Formats: sequence, structure tokens, C-alpha cells
Amino acid sequence: MKRNLIRGGIFLGAATLALQVLPWREAAMVFPSLSPLLGVLGALAARTPTVWIFLGLPVLVLGYCRSRWFCRYACPVGFAAEGIGRLNKKNRGRFVRLPNVGRWLLLALIGGAAFGYPLFIWLDPLSIFGGFFSAWRVPPTWTSFALAAGFPLVLLLSLLLPQSWCHRICPLGAAQDGLSAVRRRLETRPAPAEEKTFRLALSRRDFLGVAAGGAAAVALRRTAAGDPLPIRPPGARPEAEFTGQCARCGACIRACPEGILRPDFGQSGLAGLLTPSIGYSTTHCYEYCNECTKVCPTGAIERLALESKRTLAIGLAEVARGKCIAWSDGQYCMVCHEFCPYLAIEAVEHNGVNCPVVKPEMCRGCGACQVACPALPDKAIVVKGIPQRRVRTLEDELSSQNPV
Repeated sequence: MKRNLIRGGIFLGAATLALQVLPWREAAMVFPSLSPLLGVLGALAARTPTVWIFLGLPVLVLGYCRSRWFCRYACPVGFAAEGIGRLNKKNRGRFVRLPNVGRWLLLALIGGAAFGYPLFIWLDPLSIFGGFFSAWRVPPTWTSFALAAGFPLVLLLSLLLPQSWCHRICPLGAAQDGLSAVRRRLETRPAPAEEKTFRLALSRRDFLGVAAGGAAAVALRRTAAGDPLPIRPPGARPEAEFTGQCARCGACIRACPEGILRPDFGQSGLAGLLTPSIGYSTTHCYEYCNECTKVCPTGAIERLALESKRTLAIGLAEVARGKCIAWSDGQYCMVCHEFCPYLAIEAVEHNGVNCPVVKPEMCRGCGACQVACPALPDKAIVVKGIPQRRVRTLEDELSSQNPV
């Protein structure tokens, strides 16, 4: 009873953090960072360790000292899966007949992380848990609810085959089993002939699993970047790395106050399925907002200060002259110029009226012009995805326009 009360309290605390109702936005990273798969392997893949990985290291130590400590006391997905599994007493224990898929997922994840593309990182239970709560936003969208499907699927599997998720599929559980196996081997007193040597039990199959993960990572990194590119959140790593390092936890999607982030369904191919992309419909990416950069637990999105975010281009606006009434009909319309916060659109005269032209060295791809454009049903100016890059600062542009 005491253990269940502790686990229930942790479940509620984790849900509170995932819902991002606390004023400190970075609090959303606390619980996901407890997973070594997200924190440690994410940092390995990104080659940029952060202070958050130190939250996952104690879990590794506890997993080494006490078998599956995190699963038994702190995992919210394990708590819910165990609870619903009790409803099916008939099938309890049948999971032992299933192969240990989690071990292979873990080996592939480790091998992939070493090559910058941690395969199956989105199967981490804390990522699945966060994805479920990311769907509860206002207004709700069907694409957001796709991220929430993982948690109900785990519960359904646990109802049909109790304990199968935790003991046969979950890669975080497999990692703790591996640590326990290392501890038991170290504690075993060696025979006299072996006292001077110690060999870690790493089988040929284990080596092949890691190698397969690395090979698959290299292959997927080559195919991940498509054309056209989706518009990624500010600070997203290069496309070939981002699609692998993203945990699909939905933290950035929920953090976005404007609701322009949504799960990708096909634009970046199979490798980028459910990764966050930007879509401009009713609002744009405001220059004073960097909330999505504060909550990524794997380093797929780099944290950016506002000053740095304001000089980063995440896309490039393009004018479709055939749809623009200024260019095609000679009617005055410079709405895109009026609404651009970065002075990235200039006016050029054509057929006696001013017409908009985008300055690539200034455009951030924020979408303000696209949202403001009055052309219907198709916008006359649309932002396209590009590899993120630094552009000219607003201060430099103003100085060049108004020389002393």
C-alpha cells in the first residue's frame, strides 16, 4: 500500500509537469530527464551534454544497485500498466513466453546514439507519458492527439498481456536489467584461474545489435532530409539529426503559446513521423517568444536566448507573383510589408504600384507575412522550410537604412 501511494503521488507529479501548468517552463524537463535514454543517450547523440543529464545518472546508479528500482517506484507508465494488468488475472505471467524485444531496442538505441541518431528513443516510457499529456491543449487538434496514442496502446497491451510492456518491450526496463546483470557478475566470486581477469558478458548478439543500430542510424541520417523541408522549431538541429534525436514527447508542442507547432504527418518522410513542425494559419512565431526551446529533454532543440532566436531564420518567405494582386493586377497591397517585424520585405515599383520582394538576408520565416496576406484561397506569400541559419540583425538593417 505504501509503495502504491508513493507511485500514485509520483504519477500525479509527473502529469503536472507534463501539462506544463507551472510558471517555470523548464520544470517540464525535470521528469523526462530522469530517463537515461532521453537525457544521457540524447546528449550522446547531440554531442552537447547539459546539466539535465545529471538527473538521469542517479537512475543508472540505482538501477545498478537495486534491480528495476525506477520501474518499481518512479515510472508513471509502469504504475498505470501494472494497475490495469491486474484486471486480467487469467493472462498474468504469460509474458515470459515472449522474446525480450526491449533488449534489442536498447542495443539499437545505444548504437544509433553513438552515430547521432538514437533509434527508438520515442519508445522511452517518459516520452510516451509526455506525449499523452501534450494532446491536452486548447484548442485540441487531431494531429496533437496522434502523439497521445502511445500511452493508451501500452495500457491496452498491458490489459491483454499483463507485464509484457515492462518486462519484454520497454527499453528503459531493459537498461535496468542490463545494469543488474553487470552487478551480479561483479559480485560473483571468480574462480582461482579467473582472479586476475574479468570479462564483461557481452555476447556476439549484443555486439551485432549495437552495430545494427549504428548502421541503421547512418542510413536513416542520409534519407531523413527531404525536399521541401518542413519548418522546424527555432533551435532545431539539422534535419538529418533532428528526426532521430526527437523523442516525440510533445513537450515543445504543448509549450508553444500560439499553437503553431504540430506533429508532422508525412512531410519529412517516415523518419520524421510525429516530429514537431510549424504550420502558419491564424498566427505566427512571435519575435519575443522562445518557449519551445526550453523544454526539449534530448537536445534535438537547442535552448536559445531571445536575442539569439531573433537572428535565426527557420524558413524563407516566397512571393507567388501570379497570386499577388500587386504583381498580377497592379492593385496596391503591401500588407505583408506592413506586418513584417524584421523589415524583410521591401517595395519595388512595378506597373506603377509598389510590389513586395523578400530580402533573404533579413527574413526569419516567422510567418507574419503569410498570416496577414489577404489573398484567398491560397496565400500570395508563403514560408518554406530551409536549413536554419543566422541572418542579418535588425539593428544592422536599421543602421544601413539610416546612416549617421
